[in-house]
Amino acid sequence: MSRETIINVPKNNSSENVWITWYDALKSKFGRKKANSLFIANWDSQNGGGSDANTTTLRQHLQKKGRLDIKGGFAGEIKDKVFDVGNFLGDSITVGKYLGIGLGVVLLGGLGLFVYNLAKDPDKAVRIGTAVATRGMSEAVPKK
Repeated sequence: MSRETIINVPKNNSSENVWITWYDALKSKFGRKKANSLFIANWDSQNGGGSDANTTTLRQHLQKKGRLDIKGGFAGEIKDKVFDVGNFLGDSITVGKYLGIGLGVVLLGGLGLFVYNLAKDPDKAVRIGTAVATRGMSEAVPKK
């Protein structure tokens, strides 16, 4: 990051992207601890907590990159919780999708093997089908 980025200190009306870029420039130049100190000093002096830049995106970026926690106020905390629930639901849907695909592959594979065995040896396939349908009881009875 350039020196100009560090010199252009964000103001209260600066966007979240300006604050994020400024923090990243501070961190790359001075390290995490010094960047955190400088960021908080300017954030407090500019009343950043009351600005439009105090967004979920900014708070998550600071938490991830600098282990820095700025408060979002009551409304910000509610937005963060809703955002977290949305991420959880999105992750659950993704996992469910892959589980569904896996289950479909297993079922289709089993059906495919059954059809293959039916075509190859019909008597054996009927015996296997009967064993599955009777939960194995047809195989437990000795054949005469």
